[in-house]
Amino acid sequence: MVREVARGLAGRAAVIQVNTDENPRLSQRFGIRGIPAVLIISQGKVLDSLSGSRDKNFLIDWFNRVVGQKQR
Repeated sequence: MVREVARGLAGRAAVIQVNTDENPRLSQRFGIRGIPAVLIISQGKVLDSLSGSRDKNFLIDWFNRVVGQKQR
């Protein structure tokens, strides 16, 4: 599903999947408490985050809302 979201946001965002077991420092840095966790990060700052499973369309719409708010 990560690949589908990446295709839906192609040219607008980099979608990166991180294994938190292999990268515990990233989990600590961003305060990840539950898996799956999704963060929108811009210039090193977390704009928004959510945890729990969501479908592709929800994630793309969520990204558009968050990034659209930032651009205003």
